[in-house]
Amino acid sequence: MPNSVKQTVDKNETLDPKISKIIESVLKIDEPTVYNDYEIVAKVLFQALNFFPPLYTQSIFGPIRTWIPPHKKDSEFNIIDFWRPIRTANYLVDSLVPAFPHGPGPWARTLLPPVVQNLFWRPSHYFQQADPLASVTSFINEQWIYVNGIATNEDVAMMNAELLSHLFKRPLTVVHNQTDSTILDLVQCVTGKVFKTNPNLDDEQSMTEPAVKATIAVLAALKDPAKERVVLLCHSQGTIITANVLRALQKSISQIKVVHQAPEMQLTLQLNHLERLAFDLFWMEAISTFTNDELDSYLVSMMKKLEVYTFANCADKMNYVCHSTNSKGELIGLPYIENFANQFDLVARLGVLSPLREDGSDIIEIDGAVYEKQGGEAWGHLLNQHYLFGMAGYLQDSQNTNNPYAPQKGEISAALPRLYSYYGGARPYAYYE
Repeated sequence: MPNSVKQTVDKNETLDPKISKIIESVLKIDEPTVYNDYEIVAKVLFQALNFFPPLYTQSIFGPIRTWIPPHKKDSEFNIIDFWRPIRTANYLVDSLVPAFPHGPGPWARTLLPPVVQNLFWRPSHYFQQADPLASVTSFINEQWIYVNGIATNEDVAMMNAELLSHLFKRPLTVVHNQTDSTILDLVQCVTGKVFKTNPNLDDEQSMTEPAVKATIAVLAALKDPAKERVVLLCHSQGTIITANVLRALQKSISQIKVVHQAPEMQLTLQLNHLERLAFDLFWMEAISTFTNDELDSYLVSMMKKLEVYTFANCADKMNYVCHSTNSKGELIGLPYIENFANQFDLVARLGVLSPLREDGSDIIEIDGAVYEKQGGEAWGHLLNQHYLFGMAGYLQDSQNTNNPYAPQKGEISAALPRLYSYYGGARPYAYYE
C-alpha cells in the first residue's frame, strides 16, 4: 500500500462502509528533487535501454520475420502498401515532415494554400468509430474513448479504432493525437513525461494540445447522467496524455472541495482555464447545499464511472485521482486502472516496466494492476500487431488456455484482466462492487 494511502487510513480509524467517501491522498510537501528534469530523462532512458539482447528496433517493430508480408488485415504494417500509393505517401509525409501541433494562425490561413497548411500544421481532433454494425448509438449508457500513440496519422488511428471496435463491439470516440513527425512526437513525449506535468492551461509548458482535448472529452462524458461507464483506452504517447488528464481531474476535485468549504472563494479563487472547465462540468448550484458527505458522494459518482486501460504505459506518474471504500469496506483507488505491457517493449520500459518503478524510486509511480506478456513473443510496440492480436487470439478461442497477459510477478491482481470481460459486447459487473 502506498505510504500516502497508509497514512490516510491511519488517520481514519473507521472507514465509511459505503462507496461514497473520498479519502484524498496526502498532499506531498514540495521538497528539492534529487534530479532535475534533464537528469530524470537521462536516468529513465538509460534504464529503459539496459536490457539484453539490445535489439532496440525489434523492441518497437517486433521480430524481423513478422515484418514480411502478408500481414493480417488490421496490422499497422499495412500502412505501407504500394497498391495504395496515396495513403502510403500520406503516412510517410506525416511521419517524416515536422509540423506544428496546432492549427495555423489567421495569417497562415489567409496567405497559404490548404495543402501547405495541412503539411506544416496538424492539430489534434476527434472522430467517431462506429461499432461493427455501423452504429454509433449502441451501448448508449457507455462512453468509450481512445487516445493513440506516436507516429499515428489518421489512417493508422482508424486501424486501431476499427480493431478495438471489433473486439469489444462498441463505438468509440477517438481523440486523435495527430503525429507531427516521429521526431517531434518523441520530443512531445519528453515534454509530456517530465516538463508538462502541471495541468495548467494558462502555462504553455503544462499540457500538450491532445491532453486538453482528451480532458474535455472525458469530463463531458463523466458529467453526462446517461453514461454509467466511461472507458478510456490509451497507447504509448496516449498514456502520457491520459496521465495528465488524471492529474487535471485530481486538481479539479480538490478545487471543488476547497470552494465547498469556503463558498466566498468561488469568486476570488484564481482558477486557470482547465479548473474553470472542470467547474463548468462538475459544479452545480446544489453543491452549495451539500454536506461534506453528499459532496463526496457526488464526486465519487463521477469518478467511479471511469475505467482506464493502458497499453505500453510510458508515463512517469499515473496515479489514482482519489481513494474511497467499496461496499465491503475495502480501500480502492478511483478510477480503475489496468496496464498491459510487453516484456521487451522499449517504450513500456520508459514507464510501467521501468526498473526504477520496481526499486521504490519516486521517479516512476504508476497505479493499477500490471499484466505483462513475457518470452519470445513479447517484442514489439504497435497496438494492433503486438498487443491486440495476441488478446484476440486468446479471447476468440474458448479452448485456448494460454493467456498472453498474466499478472506481473508480485502483483496481487485477478488472474485475468478486467478488460477481457468486455470482449464481444459483454459487460462485467462494476469494479467497485
